[in-house]
Amino acid sequence: MIAERTMTKPPILARLRGVQRAGNGWLAFCPAHNDQNKRSLSIGTGGNGKTLLKCHAAGCTPERITAAVGLNIASLGANDHHPPSRREVVAYDYLNERGELISQNVRFDPKDFRQRRPDGRGGWIWNMDGVRRVPYRLPELAEQPRVFVAEGEKDCDALWAIGIPATTNAAGAGKWSEEHTAALVAAAVSEVVILPDNDAPGEKHSIAVADSCARAGISVKIVRLPGLPPKGDVSDWLAAGHGVEELQKLVAETTAFTPDLAEEAPGIAEPEMRREGLDLVLVWPDGVRLTLTSIRDGREGIRGELTVARNGRRLSWTAFATASAQARETLRKKLDVAAPDIPWGEYLEEAAWRFTQAARAGEPLVVLTGSVTSASRELLPPLLYEGEPTALIADGDTGKSLAAMALAAAVRSGSALPFGLRPTRAVPVAYLDWETCRDTADMRLALLAAGLGIETPQILYKHMTRPLVDDIGALAPEFARRGIGFVIIDSKMFAVAGGDGAAFHEPITAFYNALRLFAPAASLVLNHITNADARNGGPARPFGGAFAFNGPRLIWEAKRDLEVTDATAISFVCRKANNLARKPEPFGLRFVPGDGLITVEPFDLMKAAPQTVAGASLPFRVRLALATSAMTTAELAEHLGVNEETLGRTIRRLAAKGTVGKVGETTGQGTPATKWGLASSV
Repeated sequence: MIAERTMTKPPILARLRGVQRAGNGWLAFCPAHNDQNKRSLSIGTGGNGKTLLKCHAAGCTPERITAAVGLNIASLGANDHHPPSRREVVAYDYLNERGELISQNVRFDPKDFRQRRPDGRGGWIWNMDGVRRVPYRLPELAEQPRVFVAEGEKDCDALWAIGIPATTNAAGAGKWSEEHTAALVAAAVSEVVILPDNDAPGEKHSIAVADSCARAGISVKIVRLPGLPPKGDVSDWLAAGHGVEELQKLVAETTAFTPDLAEEAPGIAEPEMRREGLDLVLVWPDGVRLTLTSIRDGREGIRGELTVARNGRRLSWTAFATASAQARETLRKKLDVAAPDIPWGEYLEEAAWRFTQAARAGEPLVVLTGSVTSASRELLPPLLYEGEPTALIADGDTGKSLAAMALAAAVRSGSALPFGLRPTRAVPVAYLDWETCRDTADMRLALLAAGLGIETPQILYKHMTRPLVDDIGALAPEFARRGIGFVIIDSKMFAVAGGDGAAFHEPITAFYNALRLFAPAASLVLNHITNADARNGGPARPFGGAFAFNGPRLIWEAKRDLEVTDATAISFVCRKANNLARKPEPFGLRFVPGDGLITVEPFDLMKAAPQTVAGASLPFRVRLALATSAMTTAELAEHLGVNEETLGRTIRRLAAKGTVGKVGETTGQGTPATKWGLASSV
């Protein structure tokens, strides 16, 4: 934006911080927003006596900038000197990598664009011969791995305003040059997303930009915004109420541009078949994507709902029978009107055949060779493993949901929790909640993030009202598209379907079969324990019978120490550990409430009430007990509530391993008895 007032040297410079000379103008920290690390405000004077103010970071208006330093537009100088027939509306600065002004793209009213360059004497030269052509807002692109390309500076500023880095070229459609591409390469931009205007010049321009960038080694996608009016642009799309999440989803669904295909006839390249949950997807390199959902196999063959899209723009959605030639021909005619440059007949024939084979084949047959072909499956050892369900079982009011949200925050941000609980990598997380609501989940997440000292991570959340098997068809492909790596089920018994006439085990097995469709994501299933186990306080099993115990690969039992009143103190004991060499050691966490935060601290199990580790192995409980004081076998048996003969065998094994040792004998009446202690204290 421009503050159009006459002067030779802007007096506003005296009120700005960090002023430094930049070409024929100045750079300073913008006073209208929190500008701390980078001078984002450029100040210049035009040959017609104007003061030019432009905030490159937040798009602050001249009114806000002058008000922030105690001035107003009127106090800056005289009125506009442009003739009424050609009024200057806005000027967009083009800066080099050092932030120096090298040219401007100026819009006039009536609508017209012209380029100019500084003449070195405070004026302008309306001739661009010999001037380097650079992308718009070039200095800011160096920090951005993904950059969007639009057709105008107004569109770029609108995208920056919602946090999306964007650039363009000053001369308009058809004027992108290799100089622009070279500048992106030098700025280390690794991906370009092109958003063309909805007209023929815009389409042609997007292909030219894509071809230039792709041949330079930059990954490129062309995203055609759905619902644009004729000649519509990015600004129109955003003004219609669309936002960041929708745009990012379109980018995720768009196939990368391949430069060779820009010069070849479409339909030559081989499509790629993908499984996204229960859905089947066929993607061509030219951006055509066919998705078959709600798939069923009956007397008429494979049927489903077919969505046809091209570069993120939906062209058709219809019921579709793969074996019906009439259905394919009807759809071909419709698609020929929407996109006549695609050989839809060939595409639909290929899709019908491949969808049929894939729907009936299920998972492919593979040969086991003893060689592991995938990367490490650990996500957060020893709790979470890629593609495998972990159950966290506990009585009500133990703190299962609180612990689950702490794991979600750690996995999404890559942060560590006590006892070495550190995720191997940060991945997107989804929380499926049958028990509470979004506000409760948001509150827990904010408090835990504050306690961990991290920015609140973004967790995908859904309030659930139906069994998982009813929603898995929509959730699994959506999670696959979003790259979800960790899914939390809170909690299982609400997520399990009943069903008229169903055997007791059928809802449980159906639940775990549905959970497999989230793979390769790890999953954490919160579940309750049986009433009997809750009453007796001993080692517990998950509610739901044998299949509830056999379904998950790992089961951790959580118990809350009710004697701790200043925090939620929870012990975690592994009850089952398939595919691990041995059961992991128990550990404890304390969730300590504070002023606007919940901190996560270690919970020393040596200080825990004995019943909180009742599910741990007997050798572990012996070590815990002897860590506090030496005891005889009889005293240990009474303390732990176990048979003395069984305990004696355990003591002898631990002594043989050097874990415990004799520390003395009792001196009371009767036969002297050996006192045992940990070997480290012997």
